[in-house]
Amino acid sequence: MKKKRYKLLLFLFIGILFSTQFLSFYQEFREEKKVEEFLSSSESSKKEEEYIAVLEIPKLNLKKGFYSYESKKNNVNKNIEVIETSTMPDIENGNLILASHSGTSSISYFKNLYKLEKGDIAFIYYKDRKYAYELIYQYNEKKDGTIAIRTEKNQTNLTLITCDKKNNTLQNVYIFKQING
Repeated sequence: MKKKRYKLLLFLFIGILFSTQFLSFYQEFREEKKVEEFLSSSESSKKEEEYIAVLEIPKLNLKKGFYSYESKKNNVNKNIEVIETSTMPDIENGNLILASHSGTSSISYFKNLYKLEKGDIAFIYYKDRKYAYELIYQYNEKKDGTIAIRTEKNQTNLTLITCDKKNNTLQNVYIFKQING
């Protein structure tokens, strides 16, 4: 009787493990497909609720699309969020500000930002163009509902914001400078 119970528990455990792995794989596959569709489509064929751009950080193997700040899908609890005061990469001396979680959930797109070092590269694909950015510095800010973005004047920036992995009272800010304008 005990052997049957152990076998049943083992099969249930294996089934649950397989199901979670399959769901994770399926979500990654769907995301890759959406990103590839975005990158291969022309600007005129894009619909309103599709990605407006894609963020790629090769060092972290991150390639994720995001929605306009007017979209209902532009929410840090669902996707990478575009902060409302952002400007897109084609605006000279502007700043595209993106935020995402850094935990362990399926929506923690910025969970590995802590691995970045000065000089690392990120790309934004926007309006059929690829914009390159170089990480110039990183700093921490107190997590209090506001944030001071420290950028240089006369430069186009990409700012990434996420929660600190070790201290839940801090948020990490990564400032990138556009290197192809």
